[in-house]
Amino acid sequence: MKIEMLIKKYYDQLNENDLSTLHYIIENKKKCAQESITEIASSCNISKSSILRTAQKLGFSGFSEFKYALKNELEPEIVREKNYLQETEKNIRNTLTFFERTNLHPIYERIREARHIYAYGTGFAQRNAASELKRNFSNFGVAVYLIEAKRELQTTLKWLDKNDLLIVISLSGDIPDLLDDLKLLRVKKVPVLSITNMNFERNELASIVPYNLYFQSTLYPVKDHNKVSESPVSLATLNFLCEALSFGYVFQNENAE
Repeated sequence: MKIEMLIKKYYDQLNENDLSTLHYIIENKKKCAQESITEIASSCNISKSSILRTAQKLGFSGFSEFKYALKNELEPEIVREKNYLQETEKNIRNTLTFFERTNLHPIYERIREARHIYAYGTGFAQRNAASELKRNFSNFGVAVYLIEAKRELQTTLKWLDKNDLLIVISLSGDIPDLLDDLKLLRVKKVPVLSITNMNFERNELASIVPYNLYFQSTLYPVKDHNKVSESPVSLATLNFLCEALSFGYVFQNENAE
């Protein structure tokens, strides 16, 4: 959905600062699509957290997803049609290649030794993937506890220690509202595994946790925004990666025996 349409949809939730910021961004789309959150905040004379809150009021999980949507709007209305099957095959191949090149032994070891394993998804699709991850591991007798909401996550974080494992699934890895909590986990030496999209250059989540896995996905721009609320992102590779992780863990254990 275009930014202007999102403003109309969530207009009642926006204050004067939000509207002023969005007016600047709309008037300077090309410039803002290339700038960091710090640069936009400086131009608008507001804080980075204000920019983040404005983006979240429009339904985005973070600034990176907001900028991703902004860049998508700048593409021509008539776009190159992407072949879904070819793109999915390419994404799975790239995801699998990256998975195979990753040193998985430390991750499998953490899963095997963890007293409790928790999984949290930052958005709706990510929570579905976390649910699939739980189902896959449960088939092999490994319990994974789902964390359904951010408030529940923040409560759970207080009790985690080095004997637990937290898995965080995010599209962009842009989670500024959780960064301080995750940094504290690093101090406490709590193992954290991030599962994020490799397409995002700035991935703060992956940069601050010790274990990382990546999937590749494709956004499919649509020609008629009146028929589709927003350009869909294929996350087939995210589910593929979660399944590969669970099967890889089981097969690794069998080979070890």
